[in-house]
Amino acid sequence: MQLSHLPEEVALALNINGINYAVMLASPFDIDDFVVGFLYSEQLISHNHDVHDIDIVASDDQWQINIQLANRCLAKVSQQARSVRTSASCGLCGISALEQAFPPLPQISSTFNYRDAKLDCIRQAVSSRQVKSAQTGALHGAFLLLPGGRIAAAREDIGRHNALDKLLGHLLRHNQRPESFAIVITSRCGIELVQKAILINCPCLISLASPSQQAVHLAQAHGLQLIHIPKFDAPISYQGESHEF
Repeated sequence: MQLSHLPEEVALALNINGINYAVMLASPFDIDDFVVGFLYSEQLISHNHDVHDIDIVASDDQWQINIQLANRCLAKVSQQARSVRTSASCGLCGISALEQAFPPLPQISSTFNYRDAKLDCIRQAVSSRQVKSAQTGALHGAFLLLPGGRIAAAREDIGRHNALDKLLGHLLRHNQRPESFAIVITSRCGIELVQKAILINCPCLISLASPSQQAVHLAQAHGLQLIHIPKFDAPISYQGESHEF
């Protein structure tokens, strides 16, 4: 039976300086981006320079990812090492303490606001950049959106958290920060995705699916402009008082 029309996923065993940190399920491409973005989301690194080496040993559907971090990062690695396998769909699996699931977050320092942007073409722009999803389906996407509506970067994965981590990793590896851009996600917007956007100081997160109540509360508390673009109705902004555009 031919399965080439279906998306792939592999188990990634993340070993950091010899410590077995986590096993993640992810799509087998843009792995360097995923690793850097994941480490940043875990608050193990502050910038790409903390990552000294990433060695990928691919073997069928089980990959070893050997990572060398700066010594100053290792205390957190030992404290936060996840004890169970995590799935592509779960952003908090394997976390054993509430302080790890809900860490302190900064306030968004950027004053950039996407309210005046043309949002009606975003779905079409995003769809044109979902190359792998068009081939196999069932992949989530995360995109860097410029003020004029152009997509500057795109990453895809079978896991919604992974797709965003891949985009964040791409930005970090190219010394880019989205202080004047927006991030677009195709998946439902849970609290973990809002956390990732806040950590990288993204001023605006645009979701093509509904956010959770907790995601809205967290975004409002930290100054993140959260916008939902329904398929048929007008976009809704949840910055301060929620309103339609």
